[in-house]
Amino acid sequence: MRIGICITPEHAVDAHAAGFDFIEIGCSFLLPEQDEAAFAPVRKSLIAAPVPVEACNIFLPPRLKVTGPDVDLQAVGAHMELVLRRASEVGASIMVFGSGGARRAPDGFPVETAQEQFVTAARLAGEIAARHGMTVTLEPLLKRACNFFNRTDQGLAYVDRIGHPHLRLLTDLYHMAWEADPFENMIPAGARLAHIHLATPCIPETGTDNGPAYDLPGFLAALRRAGYHGRLSVEDNQGLLGKATRPLVEVFAAVRRHVVECLAAGEGR
Repeated sequence: MRIGICITPEHAVDAHAAGFDFIEIGCSFLLPEQDEAAFAPVRKSLIAAPVPVEACNIFLPPRLKVTGPDVDLQAVGAHMELVLRRASEVGASIMVFGSGGARRAPDGFPVETAQEQFVTAARLAGEIAARHGMTVTLEPLLKRACNFFNRTDQGLAYVDRIGHPHLRLLTDLYHMAWEADPFENMIPAGARLAHIHLATPCIPETGTDNGPAYDLPGFLAALRRAGYHGRLSVEDNQGLLGKATRPLVEVFAAVRRHVVECLAAGEGR
């Protein structure tokens, strides 16, 4: 499996020195509010980064709602078109569709309607992704981020219902832990899994008292049982990396070593 990390582009040098295979960046770094002239030097710098950009996240900003009474699907589609094209231009092939602020249904809004709206937006994302050689991955989020799509089995149902080859599924250890989403839910997903987020581990380099002890070997063992051999991105939802007192490159390297060790430990489970 290829191991990457979700960071800002300025830390690509540290990620490379730590041995990561790729980086995952937020779509804000693709400058979706700015024109092509402004993006041109950014495109050049991202392509030249010491470690490749292979995935992007935060697909939609909160202002571009895909559920609720004020959905502007034309504006949503225009944004999707721009960021998917630019992501492809810098070398990415995966776009993570988490975007809880955009997809969370307003309080009191019919859940069934929100689900149908989300299906429409996800199908549109798959259609646009196909034009740019990208794959959009639907991400289950904890309830405080999204109030109707929170588990791996729900994501699998969306992917199967929509049935688009450029729309697949992501699982995230951080969100699964919060929602008590069983690791076994990943196994039926099989080939529909296209990307994975790992929670930053609580190890001495990141602060063992700063968060929960995730069962990373068990998570990775379930992925193997699902037949997954793709990318793994470490995502710092807990904000541990920003609290680290050691040089960032040392912390990155320790995190990567821990993931590699857990991959090995998970092989026998």
